[in-house]
Order: sequence, then structure tokens, then C-alpha cells
Amino acid sequence: MSGRRSRRKPDEKDRTASGESSGGPDRSNPIIAFGQLIRVALGFSALSDVFVGVAIGFGAQWPGTALPWLLIPASLGVYHGAMALNDWSDREEDARVRPERPIPSGAIPASMALGLASMLILGGIFWAFGAGPRAGVWMAVVAALAVLYDLAGRGEVRGPLLLGLCRAGNLGAGLMSPWLVGLVDSPSLPLLGLSAVYGAHVFFIGRLGRLEDEEDQRPLGHRPSRALRGIALTAMAVPIAGLVALSPGGNVLRVGELGFPAAAGLAACAAIAAWNATVLLKRAAELDGSNGWTRGTVGASTGLSLRRLPLFTASIAAMGMFMGPAASVAGIVALVGARMSGAMRKVFPLT
Repeated sequence: MSGRRSRRKPDEKDRTASGESSGGPDRSNPIIAFGQLIRVALGFSALSDVFVGVAIGFGAQWPGTALPWLLIPASLGVYHGAMALNDWSDREEDARVRPERPIPSGAIPASMALGLASMLILGGIFWAFGAGPRAGVWMAVVAALAVLYDLAGRGEVRGPLLLGLCRAGNLGAGLMSPWLVGLVDSPSLPLLGLSAVYGAHVFFIGRLGRLEDEEDQRPLGHRPSRALRGIALTAMAVPIAGLVALSPGGNVLRVGELGFPAAAGLAACAAIAAWNATVLLKRAAELDGSNGWTRGTVGASTGLSLRRLPLFTASIAAMGMFMGPAASVAGIVALVGARMSGAMRKVFPLT
């Protein structure tokens, strides 16, 4: 793919593989049009990131204050606002290649879409400042990365990198929430290893998704296999990052001091991660061995990776499933949210 912007975010690439029908917004129903504009069906993904992060950040226990939960509406505001800004930025290209989208179809004026995007993003930042000044600054940085992606940052490497940083920052907001809302004086930096692995995972998904773009006329070769293996390897890295995060002081040499709940949680995390990675590696081996990489198989593999993204989040939640109730609930939220997202796409299609 060239340095020009891709027409779609990777979050959209799995619609065909999931059987989602295409079609433009119903002009007679503005709710559907606005839902399509902000891609409301994808909101569960952003919500799950923060929920899981808060659960792990508080040691799998429920926070004693509501402040960390303000990061959820903050995240949703930034996420959905960035989605609307994405459509506004791509409105001219969409008029040529996807005229059924809300803006080029005339269902939503471009000025209204830009205004909505601005209000949602700023509203998300204000929600975060309601949780605390550190939280506000953190979410403002995430929002800046999202805006940069939408307006000027979507290149072959730069685009996936920005997407990865956005998702890492979203999960990190939850993981760092005890510090961000002012309940502790210093952050638990070892937890950021989980954010880094998550960001790398999304980066490789973005790299794979870029290869579906018809603007990239170079032969696919082994590039899709390398990206898919990167997705799998980062999935396998979750329990390693979790071991560092749960070890006293982040020192893995003190792993013997882990109690049974933490050790059992890491084992569950490793089992989920191994299953997730095995499926992805098998897909890469099948297509690489049969020389079967086409734009279509790249798109299907990107969809597979995106549909398995909740498993990645659930594997993080599994770390704390024996340490307290919040982590188990967070894992359930991630998996159930993925199913609800699939159902909502039938009402608010991504195309």
C-alpha cells in the first residue's frame, strides 16, 4: 500500500466474513444514519478495554469509588468521535467508492458530522477530567493520536502504529486508573507491558488490513503471513507480560512469591492465549503453504483477527479471575460485548 490513506479502519474489515449485509443508511431513520456514522456497533470493544484495564489495575477487586468508571464514557466519547471524524475526513473518497456512507449519501451533512465528532471527542476528554486531572491528560493524548490518525496519519506503517498506540492508551487508561484518578501516588508501571503487547497486537492487525487495500499493487508474497504471525506472537506474549505485571515489583525472579490465585490466573491466561495464537498460526501456515494469499484471503484473515480480538482482552482479564470478582466479570463483558456488537451490526452496518 502507498502512503495514501486507507479508505477503512481495520475494525471494518470483518463485515464480509461475518455475513454482514451492506447497504447505506436509511434516510427515513436518522438514528440508523448517526449510528453508522459513529459506528456504534463497535463501541463494546472500547468499553471492554477500559473495563478489563480497571479490573486488573485494581487487583481484580471492585474499586471503592466510581471515579475509574468515568473512564468508560470518556473512552466511548473519544472512540466514537474519532469514528465520525474518520468519515468526515474520507468524505470525498467515500463519495467515489462508498457513496452509501452517511455523509456522501446526504443522510448527514458534513458540517454536522464534523460538529458531532468534535463534541464527542471533547466530551470524552471532559469525562476523563471528571475522573481526575491525570486521567484527563491521558485521554487527551489518546484523543490527539486518534485525530492524527484520522486527519494525516494513515500510512503503511504510521497508520497501524497510531491505531496500536490508541488502543494501547485505551487499555492503559484502565490499567493506570488507580493512579490516574488519584488513589495512589505512583503508577504501577509493570502493568504497561500489557498495554504495549496490546498495541503491538493491533499494529499487526492494522498491517494485515492494509494489505487488502487495492491501492497496494505490489505482490503480496509472504507479507500477510508475517503480519498474521505477528498477531499470533503478540497474543502469545500476554501471559509473559502478565507474569511481569503480577510479579512483586515487576521482578520475574520473584515469581516464587506469587500465590495460587495469581499463578492459576496466569495459567488460564496462557491457555486462552495459546488457543488464540494456534488458530492464527494455523491460518498463516495454510495460506502460506498453498500460496493462497489474495486480497480476499487477506480480508478474511483480517476479519478473523478482529473477531478474535475479544479473546485477547479476555486473556488479560483471565489473569485475575482467581484473585477477585471484577476480573471475571470484565472477561465476561469482553466476550458478551463481542456478541452484542455482532448483533448490532445487523442494525447499524459498518458499510
